[in-house]
Amino acid sequence: MNGAGTGHRDPGLQPERTTLAWVRTAMGLVAVAFLCLRYVPGSSVMVQVFGTWAVVAASAVMVTARSRNERAVERLEAGRTVYPFLHVLGLTVTVAGLAGVSAAVILVVGW
Repeated sequence: MNGAGTGHRDPGLQPERTTLAWVRTAMGLVAVAFLCLRYVPGSSVMVQVFGTWAVVAASAVMVTARSRNERAVERLEAGRTVYPFLHVLGLTVTVAGLAGVSAAVILVVGW
């Protein structure tokens, strides 16, 4: 903690937990995307596009998780907090799109 009373109280563990949470989220998304690509009936281009999109999005999250959280800690120590709105929105759209495409294909095929 710096002399001004602001600063990150847990410089080691909290960023590590946050990074691990993002990586777990991405791994779960990859698992669901692969299951969707493998088990959703039919070989729809829409399923392949959304499945591939989910895998690419999750891979990007895993590759950038540590550096994003290091930057977040630096901002926190400087007294600025920034919510990762675009990252969360991107993952939300990805998961919702994957679920919607899976549900649509299942309804169409009648699984």
